[in-house]
Amino acid sequence: MADNENLFEGGIEKKVEISYDSLPNSSFEDVNLGEAKFSNVNLKDSSFDDVNMDGVVFNNISMQNGEFTDIYMVGARYLGVNLTGARFGCSIMNNVEFKNPDLKNSQFVHCDLSGVEINDCRIDGLKIDGIDIAKLLEQYKGWEEKK
Repeated sequence: MADNENLFEGGIEKKVEISYDSLPNSSFEDVNLGEAKFSNVNLKDSSFDDVNMDGVVFNNISMQNGEFTDIYMVGARYLGVNLTGARFGCSIMNNVEFKNPDLKNSQFVHCDLSGVEINDCRIDGLKIDGIDIAKLLEQYKGWEEKK
């Protein structure tokens, strides 16, 4: 009986290394992969539900046509990210800093922009409710000079 007790060692932390293997259509449930490292991995069409990714680092990743829904990303940083064609809807982005992004031809619809500051930005063609802001600022500066 003593030998059989060692067959089931639930809750013991194990280190598993899988290299050069194919595991398509695999399913992982109730698995702790904390501090795991993934390199040169194909997760195309994978699904992640109810996953804790606090502190995770994504580097040199392709997520074309990815969908991110109901995600808590407070304090996340996006550096060198290409979001061409991305769509953000029903998202909370309070106290967000955009530094050196290229937002050409973007649309902001039904947004709360209260307290937003725009400084040292190119605004050629920027329109708010159909009003050309660059022209409006030119008129304002001319009016200020005449005072």
